[in-house]
Amino acid sequence: MKKIYDVAIVGGGVIGSSVAHFLAERGYKVAIIEKQKIASEASKAAAGLLGVQAEWDEYDPLFELGRQSRAMFPKLASVLRDKTGIDIGYEEKGIYRIAQSEEESVRLLHIMKWQQQTGEESHFISGKELREKEPYLSSSIIGAVYHPKDGHVIAPELTKAFAHSAAISGTDIYEGTEVFDIQIKGNHVTGLLTTEGTILCEKVVIAGGSWSTKLLEYFHSEWGTYPVKGEVVAVRSRKPLLQAPIFQERFYIAPKRGGRYVIGATMKPHTYNKAVRPESITSILERAYRILPALKEAEWESAWAGLRPQSNHSMPYIGMHEEITGLYACTGHYRNGILLSPVSGQYMADLIDGKQDNRLLDSLLSQSI
Repeated sequence: MKKIYDVAIVGGGVIGSSVAHFLAERGYKVAIIEKQKIASEASKAAAGLLGVQAEWDEYDPLFELGRQSRAMFPKLASVLRDKTGIDIGYEEKGIYRIAQSEEESVRLLHIMKWQQQTGEESHFISGKELREKEPYLSSSIIGAVYHPKDGHVIAPELTKAFAHSAAISGTDIYEGTEVFDIQIKGNHVTGLLTTEGTILCEKVVIAGGSWSTKLLEYFHSEWGTYPVKGEVVAVRSRKPLLQAPIFQERFYIAPKRGGRYVIGATMKPHTYNKAVRPESITSILERAYRILPALKEAEWESAWAGLRPQSNHSMPYIGMHEEITGLYACTGHYRNGILLSPVSGQYMADLIDGKQDNRLLDSLLSQSI
């Protein structure tokens, strides 16, 4: 008799793998269907910043989700390491959001004030104070806001740890398998039509990142995701140049283990071409040198591009279909997939368990632009 899964998840990135982890922990029979390999797209390319405060300029529902998710990482890192042996590289050393002009400085103070009003900790420090802590930073930096609770992980390792944990708990992983369509009978999900034939299941979670549009149309014709290409550079330094990540207007320099520094990223929407352009490398490095001049002495490692999944509504789709029983979506997290992966996986497990309602989806869509 053909196996019937409780839940089949379309996509083996960090979101799909997180959903699988949390469901499998609760005893669900789960399948992940991934057209390439686990952690092969945006989850492989991401810098892994957990920048709830560093990245948010204005309050919105995702800020609250981000706070909840960030708080899950210390325990999650321990749980995943004990269960799978995979170290996700979690570090909570804070993130500095820097200013190189008075206008930037005023703006950062405004952002800091509303974040403090939500109960979050942050501190403004002068350029001189910052260089006492991070002496290799440029003298052009006049100040920074330090967010001590922000941190970072190694994104591919987090994704692999989620998937490995799910597999240990009984999840089947179908790599190299593309989903053509969802099989629906009488407004009930019954399976997925794939390159490996029909995979029978009672529920489907769409978590296909930038490739989710075709399946999201079951929710609404205006729903969809598209890629925003981001090019990234990595270098290595034999001497430590930074203790904590530096962030400035969608640009970052993130110190990783082994003297590695991940720097990025560019933003080019609506392209699936992952080729890295020489002009992008030049632009990234020139900007990095203006922030951290000592990087000129670093050794070249590599460059790559990732396709961040933005939604047509500028907010992720996280919820269930109101009419088709067993159909769920959890995709379109754009720049925040790594950060939001724990809370997204837990929320979807609660939703499927009947412990949550669909109000989050309504809240996110009401904020869309």
